[in-house]
Amino acid sequence: MARQTSQVPFGYELPNGRDTKRGSLWIYDAFEDYTEQELVRILALASERSIAKAVFYPLHEETVRRMEKRRSVAPYHRRVEALETLLAASDTKVDYVVESFEGKRKKYTPADTAFRFLEEKYAAPHFVWVTKTTAELLAGYESFETWIKKIRWFVSGEGGPVTHPRLQAYAHRWDSV
Repeated sequence: MARQTSQVPFGYELPNGRDTKRGSLWIYDAFEDYTEQELVRILALASERSIAKAVFYPLHEETVRRMEKRRSVAPYHRRVEALETLLAASDTKVDYVVESFEGKRKKYTPADTAFRFLEEKYAAPHFVWVTKTTAELLAGYESFETWIKKIRWFVSGEGGPVTHPRLQAYAHRWDSV
């Protein structure tokens, strides 16, 4: 059998070791009253799972209002500034970015639109971190089954067990953290 050869660009050097970090973790949350402990937990999760990039996706206040039907939150720019201050103060080695997609839209953005945007922009495999409340709300959407099959979910384990039937049906696709 003939041996196949391929060309490499001039100056190419073999890497010493394979880069084990890959994928992106989307943190989909309102970031209202966010604490340093919560941030440390998320960044530790990204580090433990060898995720290359953590993408913080703050929800616009109109999105939060429509999702939760009753809750009011601080203005988008204040929550983003507080999050950026927390991230700057943390001594993390995880590569992160605060995504400003909803800030540019300045209106309600369906989760399906946000996930499609993040899927196109950031490297696979994709993971999403949500709170238990947000997970229960997202499970009620029609597009939930599509996204739970594409993305590995991490659900914040605070507040007791999940009760939504769709989340229970897809329990093998998400982890409580």
